[in-house]
Amino acid sequence: MVALFDWNWFRRPLERYLIDRSNREVRIGHLDVDLGFSREPTVRLRELYVENAPWADKRPTITASEASVTFSLRSVWEGRPVISRMVLVDADVNMERQADGRRNWRLRNPEYLGPGRVKVLRLEPIRTRIRFVHRGIDLDVVAAASAAEDASHSMRIAFDGILDGVNFTGKVVTAGLLTFVDTQESFALRGHAAAGASRLDADGSIADLFSPSAIDAKVRLAGPSLSTLRPFFRPWLPATRPYAFASNLLLAKDVYSFTELRGKIGTSDLAGKFSVDRSEERLMLRAALRSDAAELSDFRPPAGAGREPGGTPGAPERLFSSLAINGERLNAFDAHVTLEARRLHAVDTPALDSLRVTANLENGVLSLKPFDIGLAGGHLAGLLTFDAQRKPPASHVKMDMREVRLEKLLEDLPKGAKSGGPIDGRFEMKGQGDSVASILASSSGHAQVGMQGGDISNLLDAKLALNGGKILRLMFTGDRAIGINSALLAFDFEKGLGKSTAIVLDTEQTHTEGAGTLDLRNETFDVLLTPHPKKPGIFPLGASIRAHGPLREPAFSLIAKEKGLASLPSP
Repeated sequence: MVALFDWNWFRRPLERYLIDRSNREVRIGHLDVDLGFSREPTVRLRELYVENAPWADKRPTITASEASVTFSLRSVWEGRPVISRMVLVDADVNMERQADGRRNWRLRNPEYLGPGRVKVLRLEPIRTRIRFVHRGIDLDVVAAASAAEDASHSMRIAFDGILDGVNFTGKVVTAGLLTFVDTQESFALRGHAAAGASRLDADGSIADLFSPSAIDAKVRLAGPSLSTLRPFFRPWLPATRPYAFASNLLLAKDVYSFTELRGKIGTSDLAGKFSVDRSEERLMLRAALRSDAAELSDFRPPAGAGREPGGTPGAPERLFSSLAINGERLNAFDAHVTLEARRLHAVDTPALDSLRVTANLENGVLSLKPFDIGLAGGHLAGLLTFDAQRKPPASHVKMDMREVRLEKLLEDLPKGAKSGGPIDGRFEMKGQGDSVASILASSSGHAQVGMQGGDISNLLDAKLALNGGKILRLMFTGDRAIGINSALLAFDFEKGLGKSTAIVLDTEQTHTEGAGTLDLRNETFDVLLTPHPKKPGIFPLGASIRAHGPLREPAFSLIAKEKGLASLPSP
């Protein structure tokens, strides 16, 4: 009876059942069931037609010369059917999902908005076109499968679509059988995808396309800016210069590993490895990266991007950025990253030499410990923490300056103002806020820099001493360097307002003392310098020098010595 049974006896009742439940036209030209000797029977439908939902595209949900499904009987009995294999021949499939959860492929219960109940593990499309629309993420993609001649890549798939307003297209050759989920069965894949000028090339294998369980491939990614990839990778990506990277990509046990990574962003080279671990509840990023030569501007937004709005025309540009640091991004994942830039260059900071940093991000707390910035032949080294869990975020920086050469730090000064020598210093500040400007405006702590030894232009020393006769003489006889015995600049800060604890410059010929205030809130300062020449001079002015105003555009004036420090405002 099994051998002679005609399953077409059930074809009409099945059509009527689906028509009644879905309120759509359903036609089945032929029905056959292969029970076999296993627990996974195969159902074959020929000349299949299913009308689309009234709210969806006018094209049918599916037309197919043949559609067959092999499924697990046990999974059907348990109420969550698993289709181990689906074959589509000469088919045109239009799948559409609305933002509210409605799906046009649900026939038995079309108003059900919950999660899917049927799982498809493998698909073999033969001369088949599939369109998938997801209104919730603004995705519309069409893929067409055709035969290819390569034995290991027997199928060619061309696709194009739009995601979140960005058009993309691509072509791949792959195995005839695709795995989607839960199989851990790899299939060969080679091809590319492009969105505008951004392009991804891949050659290797992948298991379970919709939820990858294994990947082993060589990949290459290039484009005009990382920000153009935001619709495809979803996490925040910054605007950058043009980039190109190549790497080996491995996926095992929910860990994506990029090894033998090499590439460039702008003119900066970058190499190393990194991994993304999705095995735990919080995503974990690990990276060990190095650069032989890096240009800092390659990692900043291009000119005009991210510029702070507002500002008064003609007003001096602010020194400290008020752009907000996104604390939500820091709470989205954990990370451990080491980065070494052996040569670091910045157009606006030519004294930069190098960078070494170890960054840890855990539960919204970012710590740079340690970091070492090569600067003007010396180093700035220390630690920095930024706690995005606190409201407002809290910051702490502790830094030592060692052997920084003054002549390299101030190499843009006019020739007559040249000075030189090693600078040492120490800084420790704590503040709150979500931008550099707000953090500094609330900071408390101390900062000091000093120098033992070195030299200063004799003409500059005479100008600081307000020694008119000496200035006039040096203009005729020529300038020379004289020694610096010591120099010290120290401030204590309370909620962004600093008061000097020491301002001293002692040279062979002049001893200068000072006092003043530094306002990090408004980026202004007011300092009074009083020189004491060690030898009597001709035409001494007998006054003090007041330097004050915005940090970017200071002003200078002379004040009689007898008025002294009383003329300075309190912090």
